[in-house]
This record gives sequence, structure tokens and C-alpha cells, in this order.
Amino acid sequence: MRVTGGIYRGMKLTGPSHHGLRPAMDRIREALFNILAGFFVGGSVLDLFAGSGSLGIEALSRGAGSVLFVEKDPRSLRVLRQNLQLLQSRGEWDGTKQLKVWPGDVFHVLPRLHGEGQKFDLILADPPFPADLWVKILEAVDGNKVLAGDGLLVMQVRRDRTLPELVGDLTRSQRRIYGETSLEFWRCSR
Repeated sequence: MRVTGGIYRGMKLTGPSHHGLRPAMDRIREALFNILAGFFVGGSVLDLFAGSGSLGIEALSRGAGSVLFVEKDPRSLRVLRQNLQLLQSRGEWDGTKQLKVWPGDVFHVLPRLHGEGQKFDLILADPPFPADLWVKILEAVDGNKVLAGDGLLVMQVRRDRTLPELVGDLTRSQRRIYGETSLEFWRCSR
């Protein structure tokens, strides 16, 4: 698993060492960030269900100003922290960008972020497919108003799963299919 573009392009990331962690495949991650093409440069990114951190690290490599990683699984947190330490130990991260890891359940962290008034330009969500959490994530992001008014939420979804076009103030703007996975893009309509 490698960073596919930006200033850390080619950097090898620690992959999952346990069953259940399903990192974003390099080709899907590269396609996603090519679609975004600088949309969030200098902006704030929220990486939900961060796992190994590959999505947030890719965003950082491609110009994000800050990344907040949210993950609750202790094994995944270890892999995520190893990848961030690797970034620092190689001198790849100059410290000018803000990186934070919040251990915890996404559905408990989002209300905390709302309470602090935090909003994000880009929210990335790659939840575990068997859990079927996609609509719940949309409702939680919308209900907690953590997506900036001109922000974008991108979620990896099982291809055969159909989601509503509108959830609260979130409207699906596009869907891209990659094998058994689709990338769903949601914009805030407020």
C-alpha cells in the first residue's frame, strides 16, 4: 500500500495485519484524489473510520492543511499511528500541517466536533462494509453539521447498495463505480 500522489507519492504505508481492516485500494484512492484534483488544498479533512490512515495521509500528501483521523479499533489505531510515525521519522512531514488522531466511535466523536463548532472542507468515510452504516453516517454528518457549507463528503459504499439521493442538507452529486465498490460524493445544500 503506497501513497499514490502529491509530496509523499510512493511512500510505503504499513498495511493491515488483522482480518477486518479493508484499506482503500491504491487504484480507488488514486481515482478519488484525481477526481478531487485540489478541491481541498489548504483545507481541513476529517477521515472517518480511518483504519490505516491511507485516505487521510493521501489527502495530506495532496495539499490538505489539516487532517483529523477518527478510529475506534485498537489494532487499526496502532497501524494508523505507525504510519504517522513513519511520516515523521522519514522527515516527510515538516510539522506545518496539523494531524490529530481521535480514538473513538465515529457516532460519539461527531457530536463532540459539533459541540466544538468544527467544520470540515472534506469528509472521507470508509466504513466497514458488513456493518451497513452508510445512511447512519449521512444522518450523523448532516445532524451534527460538521461539513462546511461548500464542503464535500465522499464515502466508499458497496456497489450493490442503493442510498437515497437526499439526506437532510446533503445531496448526492455523483457516484463512481470501481469493481464492487462505489464512491459516493455528497454536497451540503445549506
